[in-house]
Amino acid sequence: MGKAILLLVVSLMGGVWFLHAGRLMTEKSIEEQYYVESSAMARFDADYLCDRLSDDFRHDSITFSLGGTQRETYDKQESCDVMREAFRDFKRLSALTNGRMGLSMENRIVEVSLSEDRKVAHVEAIGVVRLGGRMLSRSHYVDRLVRRNGRILHEASESKSWLYIPAGK
Repeated sequence: MGKAILLLVVSLMGGVWFLHAGRLMTEKSIEEQYYVESSAMARFDADYLCDRLSDDFRHDSITFSLGGTQRETYDKQESCDVMREAFRDFKRLSALTNGRMGLSMENRIVEVSLSEDRKVAHVEAIGVVRLGGRMLSRSHYVDRLVRRNGRILHEASESKSWLYIPAGK
């Protein structure tokens, strides 16, 4: 009888965690997720990053460059295709220049706003991409995160990016 009661208590606790606590976010869990995603970017691991996008993901992007302003909207598949192509190009460039034109990415979280039930978060951040030590782009973005089945996923993103052409010495 005692084992049955213990098993019931453990099962109930597991169910509560799965149905409630496993679906909640904290600032710490979000910061940890962004750290892991930054590491995936450094490895050019598009598969990992794409796996962190919800199926209904949407990215609204505005890019400012010398060529003008470009506004685009991407769904999950389009975002993944663009990311994979960019990572392939950066890997190729790094290999051709023996790493002198290596890519580095920095992301800094500015603010995390959690919903009252902690199932949704808005994360404001700044990202800088450097190519060969020179700034290639700077982005300001706001991501909408959700927690589903114990995983933090990106549901939407709005970004403004400034693309710079590195000047020669």
